Amino acid sequence: MNRSAEEHLLNPPPGSAAARARDFGIDLTLLIQRLRLTPEERLDDLQRVMRDLEEARKSVSPFLRRKR
Repeated sequence: MNRSAEEHLLNPPPGSAAARARDFGIDLTLLIQRLRLTPEERLDDLQRVMRDLEEARKSVSPFLRRKR
């Protein structure tokens, strides 16, 4: 991510889409953080999250079956 794009998100011009997103409550610093990663790093992170979600799903599933 280039510096001018980062600067635009950190200090968006009034009325811009970035300013409206910020005013709506979107944390643009998280967007900047993600865009600093390479596509491969983003994919690796997504795959890690998917594995973690699957593990969480497996651990909850037996509990849900007992409640029925």
